[in-house]
Amino acid sequence: MAKQVSVINSSYCAPHSVTLQINTEEGATYNEKDDRLFYTDDTFFTLHNRRVLYDDAENPIVTLYSKTVSLHGRCNVFKGESTDSSELLFSVKKIKKSPGITKLNVFLANNQDKKKSDFRMIIFGSKRSCTVYAGESPNIVAKMENNGGFNVFVNPNVDYAFIVALLMIVKDMNCCDEPQNSTNTNKTISALKIISLSF
Repeated sequence: MAKQVSVINSSYCAPHSVTLQINTEEGATYNEKDDRLFYTDDTFFTLHNRRVLYDDAENPIVTLYSKTVSLHGRCNVFKGESTDSSELLFSVKKIKKSPGITKLNVFLANNQDKKKSDFRMIIFGSKRSCTVYAGESPNIVAKMENNGGFNVFVNPNVDYAFIVALLMIVKDMNCCDEPQNSTNTNKTISALKIISLSF
């Protein structure tokens, strides 16, 4: 992608593609050289429904804030350790589920009417893979394959800290299982459950 996509900080926009590995058990992100780039303060959301993503120098990058009683499936992401609305960077909202697929919309803070998403995420199976698209376009900004951890490919000029934050939200979700046959589709649909994320 030629145009720079900066959401958290332009310093995370590399002119080349970036390959990352997210250890989902540790909540830590590593580069190709096995250097730790990011980590979270807890494997799952805390009792206060917030979690902080830090860089390896222990600087807070973003705070992920959820409210599990919501029916709308929303998670808000704030700059640093804040949960103040003035520091909102983006929100992630579940929009639709079908057998084997979970779909999420991502809205940047300046997208007030939220009629169209700024990014969208398509998650296949129980987090078997995930693709992040720019808005409603077919343009891919990042992809993830789950092989016991998230193997992530981020396109050039895309904020990879933003992609990591998105995938840390995905990590904590209960996503659709892939349907095994048509006879149990209704059971599959009724059994689908996503962690309700809301501000």
